[in-house]
Amino acid sequence: MRPQKYLDVADRLAARVRNGDYNLAELPAERELAAQTGVSYATARKAVQHLVEKRVLRRLPNGRATPSAGGDKAAQIAFLTPAWESHVYVRWRHALSVAAAKRQASVRRVLYTHWDDPIIAATVRGFDGTFLIPEPEPRPRTLVESLRHCGRPIVVLEDDWTNLGFRSIVTTPDFCVHRLLDHLAALGHRRIDYFNVQPGLVRFLQPWRLWLAAQRLAGDCIDEPVKPYEETLPAAYAILDRRIKAGKFKAKALVCTSETAAQGAVAALVDNGLRPGRDVAVCAAEYGSSLVFHNPSISSLAAIDLIPYAAVSLDWMAANDPAAWPGPLLLHPADVQIAARQTTAPDAADHRKLK
Repeated sequence: MRPQKYLDVADRLAARVRNGDYNLAELPAERELAAQTGVSYATARKAVQHLVEKRVLRRLPNGRATPSAGGDKAAQIAFLTPAWESHVYVRWRHALSVAAAKRQASVRRVLYTHWDDPIIAATVRGFDGTFLIPEPEPRPRTLVESLRHCGRPIVVLEDDWTNLGFRSIVTTPDFCVHRLLDHLAALGHRRIDYFNVQPGLVRFLQPWRLWLAAQRLAGDCIDEPVKPYEETLPAAYAILDRRIKAGKFKAKALVCTSETAAQGAVAALVDNGLRPGRDVAVCAAEYGSSLVFHNPSISSLAAIDLIPYAAVSLDWMAANDPAAWPGPLLLHPADVQIAARQTTAPDAADHRKLK
């Protein structure tokens, strides 16, 4: 027997509640809900009342309905990121979703376009906890203060905000650059250049300089970040292509701060008749899931599992107890490994082949 029409509407509405659709906006009035779902006002009202009786929704004093809070309601977690795409966001969203599913929680990605975007405050207020990836622009003091005193758990990803009192996770700590430099030095390189196009990414620069000074080696700094929201891959290609054509590129080894910087660098080398891995060694201070599929495959940091970091954070959010956070405010890998591929090991096997 076909379910009654109001149950269809109730199922759709309950799914929206589970997905956090009404954490950032009010649940529509019943007449608006009827128009949205193509049913009569009476059917929409009956669907809402059904969910009130199931304690999915509750009535406000003004008669409007809103998602129920507390009780057996599954935790709804926000993943708040700048409004551009990145493989880092993809990897974190997957890890958060897997860890949340095991805890009967849900994760919803929310995009913001600048630090004064009202969606930031609405997200932190509307969800049970928030994972925040900062944008590269300087953070306003007033925003930091409002986040610090919001009363909701926040974990900052891939940036260290511990000096501001926030729990943070950085999966590419500063010493990652030292591992790449050690790898290149072991191959006999005495000159290692630095290449960055990411806006706001400065934490690898000083470790690179200090390591070169300690080893008494040389290297040029090519630090030309694009403006926020500009594409980094074509910029990386254009910067290195221009330097090569002008005779200003002398490197035999190149440490790139990001996946796109490495991809652009390799393309520029190839187009100018230089052989990555033989004429110039290239590696990236990222895990870069697509680097293994590049031709040639690009050396980088070996991937780590993000799910344990996501699980620890979600357990802390659920406990609502500062002591539940394990150890110092900043979590990061104890060490990282290098995935040596064809741009530093030119005779390596074709990593694109499935094993």
